[in-house]
This record gives sequence, C-alpha cells and structure tokens, in this order.
Amino acid sequence: MINVTAKDVERLRSLARQVKEIAELPIQQDNKRLWQRVNDLDMERPVVYTRDYPLHIMHYGDELVTQIEDPFLRSLEQDLLMRIYEWNHLRCDRVIEPEIKCQCAIYDSGWGEELSPYKGMQGSGWKDGKDYEAKHFDKRLIEDMDDIEKIKVPTVEHDEAETERRYELMQEIFGGILRVRKFGKDYFRVVPWDDILTWIGLDDFFMSFYTEPEFMHALVKRYMECSIEWAKKYERLGLLSSNNNYDNILNNDPGYTTQLPEPPEEGIGCKLKDIWGATSDQILTSVSPDMTQEFAYDYEKPYSELFGLFGLGCCEKLDQKVKNFTSTFGNLRKVSSSPFTKLEPMLEQLGHDYTVCFKPNNMLIVGEDWEEAKRLLTDELKNALALCRKYNNNMVINMKSIITLNGEPQRLWWWCDMASKVVASEW
Repeated sequence: MINVTAKDVERLRSLARQVKEIAELPIQQDNKRLWQRVNDLDMERPVVYTRDYPLHIMHYGDELVTQIEDPFLRSLEQDLLMRIYEWNHLRCDRVIEPEIKCQCAIYDSGWGEELSPYKGMQGSGWKDGKDYEAKHFDKRLIEDMDDIEKIKVPTVEHDEAETERRYELMQEIFGGILRVRKFGKDYFRVVPWDDILTWIGLDDFFMSFYTEPEFMHALVKRYMECSIEWAKKYERLGLLSSNNNYDNILNNDPGYTTQLPEPPEEGIGCKLKDIWGATSDQILTSVSPDMTQEFAYDYEKPYSELFGLFGLGCCEKLDQKVKNFTSTFGNLRKVSSSPFTKLEPMLEQLGHDYTVCFKPNNMLIVGEDWEEAKRLLTDELKNALALCRKYNNNMVINMKSIITLNGEPQRLWWWCDMASKVVASEW
C-alpha cells in the first residue's frame, strides 16, 4: 500500500515542474543529437558524461535530502532530486527528458538463494554510508560438475495489478507536468566470470582454466544458456523497455541512436532486437587473448546476437584483444577503454568503426594533492582528444566508478566543468 499525503503530492509536483523546465531547454535536443551522432559512428564531437557514484558521497547542503516517508514515493522524489542536482552540478552533455519512470512491479530471483554471493561472502560493502569494506568470497558454492545445475534460469514474475496502481497514481500526480512511462528492464549486461568467481572462489581460479578446462567450459556454457533464456523471459512477458534514450547502457552512458527503433509510447513492450545488450570479462584482464576467446567470447556471441546493438568491456584491459572481439561480435558498436588499457593502440585498432568509451583515471580525482590532480586530469583528457582526432575515433568521455571524493563532491563538479571546456576548446 502506497501512503500518499497532500504534502507529498505537492512536493513531487514542485520537483517535477523544475525537471520539466530543464527538459524544455533547447540544449536538450542539441545534446540528444550529439549522443545519436557518436553512437551512430558519425561523431560531431566527443561527448562528456559522468555517472556511477554512490548517492551519499554527492550530498552538498540539502540538495539531495528527501522529505517523503513512503518508500515508493520517496524513490520518485530521489529520482527528481538527482536529475536537478546533476543538471546543476554534473551537466556535461547530459539529457534531461520530460518524463518519469513508473517501475513495473517485477520480481526477479536473480541466480537464486542457493547461489547468492552473500552466502559465501565476508564483508558487507559500505559501512555507515562512509567507509567501504572489501568483500571476501571464501565459501565455494559450486564444487564440481554435479553442482553446475545449481545455475538456474532466474524466475521473473510481474504483478500487473500493482503496476497499474502505481501507474494510475503517478498519472494523477504528474499529469500535465511530466509524461509517465512504465519501465520494465532495459539493462542487459552479463558478466559471466565475475559471477562464476563468486561461486567457485578465487583460490586456484585462474589455474582451473588449465587444470579443469572441461569444468570451466561447462560453467560458462550453463551460465550463458540461462542468461539467454532469462532475457527472453522479459521479452515474452512484454517487460522490455528501450535503452535507446537517456537510460544508461554498457558503461553507464546514454544509448541514444537513430539505428534502433524509438521507445514504445507506453514504455514497455519492445523486443530484444530493439535494444542494446552488453558483456564484460574484467576478471579475465590478465588472461591471454586466445584463452579469453575460448572461455568468454565464443560463449557470449550467441547472447550478443539477441540484441540490435552490443557493447563490450568494463574495467578490463582490452587493447591486446581487439582483433578477437571485433571478429566475434557482428553487432558490436561500443567498446570500453578503461584506465588499464593502453589507449593509443586501442584507438588505432578501433578507428572509426566503433564508439569508444574512454574512462579517465578515477584514482586521480581523489588524490591528496588536488592541484596536481587537476593538472594530471586535464593533461590526460587533452591526450585522449589528440589521439581521438589522430585515429578518427567516435569517443565518449565518461568519468565513472567513483567510490569516494574525499568528502568533496565539488571535485567531480570541477571535472565536469573542465572536461566540457577542454572538449569545446580542443575540438
């Protein structure tokens, strides 16, 4: 039961009016065009973005402080507050659309209680919302071939009546201000070996590719078969939402493109071929290209073929594997270039045929010597832009995976302002 008060409704409407005012600015269409062009391999200029940071480290004054008690309504309030905050402080080439999502009432079991990584985990991530404690997976949940059947297709169920209740309520609250769209699932990035690692443990993990290849093949084969069926469940249930919009794909940047169908008006009901999919194998960074091909890319290829466009990579080093993944994934469009990647050979090999998501070194933004860090971050970006021009790349510049800012969210504000100005002056 959603507990609605007149005060809550006025709070949400007030925030929605602010979002609408921002969304109606002409620059929104300009920014949308920039994203379409870079994702269509017809870049006008590199685009700048930032995303993927814990909410609590971004607090400044009372800009992100919620006032609503009901959990569902508070989630809407937080969404609106964050969009206003990002526009004011982390603008870059961000697009603010005049709409708000109605989250469908979906139950997704994930990989199930039997394979919950928390069963074998010590450490619990964020402590008191401030300090981060590393997770330690020290309990093996899959021991041998007989245990592989523990990997099951996730259960997906939809409470249509509850979704309709939420939708009608949101129409009453936001009608005439923001368009309300139902939202199911649009983010389909699989990370097979990241998940498998939590089930079999780090001890002897890499050696197992040599000592137990049949077991490792069976693990990833089962994982990918279940992942394919899991994605198809959402399609059959009519719960797919398009990510050809301001929603984040792959490495957390907007998926705008003219080469996929427009999102359905209702917000749900599109097909897998209408959206972006993705995969990454960051745990295999130090694994050879041939072994990555054998144990990852060959199994991920059928999954990639479900989607209209595909993206690859996260934090792994990929410059030595370009020939492998570009020859494997026929619909590959976007490739991650993490700080661990040798940027020039990566950009040289990819050329104009792909969109490169260049991720600056986020460790620099938390350095003790902030003045020196600002110099290094500026030089890093100028170098990336020079290489982008040299090799005629399509480039997204995305500062992401921020865990701490030394208690100074203004550092990220500065980076956004700096990056936008440098791109404008260098391009």
